[in-house]
Amino acid sequence: MDRRPAHLNRTGLALAGAVLAAAGGAGLARGLGAFGDGRASAPVLTGGARGFAEDNGWFWPAVAAAVVVLALLGLAWLLAQARTGRLPGLALEPDAEVGTTRLSAKAVADAVEADIGEYPGVRKVRARLIGSSRRPELRLSIAYGQHADPAELRRRVQDEAVPRLRAALERDSLPTVVRLRLVPGDRTPTVI
Repeated sequence: MDRRPAHLNRTGLALAGAVLAAAGGAGLARGLGAFGDGRASAPVLTGGARGFAEDNGWFWPAVAAAVVVLALLGLAWLLAQARTGRLPGLALEPDAEVGTTRLSAKAVADAVEADIGEYPGVRKVRARLIGSSRRPELRLSIAYGQHADPAELRRRVQDEAVPRLRAALERDSLPTVVRLRLVPGDRTPTVI
């Protein structure tokens, strides 16, 4: 699984947060007189900067445009965080002239969960389809008990569940990521 976008997202947020915290801290320190009482009561813009803004009528509209662009970039980033990458449905017919059959990705995920949930030792299964209708990918998260054999569980997913799903979806390949997680404290009673 490619973690690069999440890593870049965290790094960008950390850098932006550090810059904004430093700027805010410096402004607060200046206002409280940490750099001297004269600087605390002085205007933020120097006389030269104020004169430049007064002499060039385009200065404040350019600042306003830059702020709007930054706000729109922030909004686009915020909307990108809301996207899950989850696929709403699959088109089973690749040729639109023949017709299009749409299948709900949730129905596919529910069928895979029910199939794998019947394997011995499996406690919980979560399946989801991500990507696009042309290139779907399957993500499986399987919790199993202490008495299950993880190697056998992996083999059955690889040799039975995924090939059945590929056949049902009429796909030559279906990239799949399987996460196996041991659930401590198997709840099945031991018969003596």
